[in-house]
Amino acid sequence: MQAGTTTEAKGRELMTFLLLAVLIWPVIACAIVGAYGLGFWLYFMLVRLPGPT
Repeated sequence: MQAGTTTEAKGRELMTFLLLAVLIWPVIACAIVGAYGLGFWLYFMLVRLPGPT
């Protein structure tokens, strides 16, 4: 940060960091894991042969 940064700018930066760290990144991580699981499930639904193995 620059030497002349105001406390308002620091507070805004802290709120932005908290928003990213607490809300946005966990939601993105869950979406990625869920999409991978859904893709894996759909792949096996289409590829595996029906019936007993």
